[in-house]
Amino acid sequence: ETVYGERALVDYDFSKAATIVSVGADFLGDWQGGSYDTGYAKGRIPQAGKMSKHYQFEANMTLSGAAADKRVPMTIANQKQALVKIYNIITNSAISTSLDKSFDAEVTKAAQQLKAAGRQGVLVSGIQDKNAQLLVIAINQVLASEAFVTSGTRQIRKGSNEKVAQLVADLNAGNV
Repeated sequence: ETVYGERALVDYDFSKAATIVSVGADFLGDWQGGSYDTGYAKGRIPQAGKMSKHYQFEANMTLSGAAADKRVPMTIANQKQALVKIYNIITNSAISTSLDKSFDAEVTKAAQQLKAAGRQGVLVSGIQDKNAQLLVIAINQVLASEAFVTSGTRQIRKGSNEKVAQLVADLNAGNV
């Protein structure tokens, strides 16, 4: 997942996923540099009466949301709480959440199907929050997801939030 502007720590092969849960990641659009559509499409061809199941939890309409079997519009705050709820179900934990009750049933259903998929399940998130990304990594590791590729990094951009913040401070102070 992207951890603030530097690089993706993992990559994904959606062709290996029977269940995909996306929380705020437009992986069919330009998320992490794009190019996930080919692998995704391979899993969406019905074979032996089955194809991948895709849940999309997002704040804005995206290409991924349009292609999803189930799209649930929710705020980023609720997306973060949904990640905690999914983590609880996958790991049998009991971390308290403040997920809006109107989303509880859909998040629970997605998490249960993700857990049942095990190695063939994958969770992705585009939330720009280090803790959210760490939850995603932990969930995929517990699932032992085959679609979650950790061999090497995918360089998508290189930057420094600290340097940009310093530039803005220097601009405001008239030092530039």
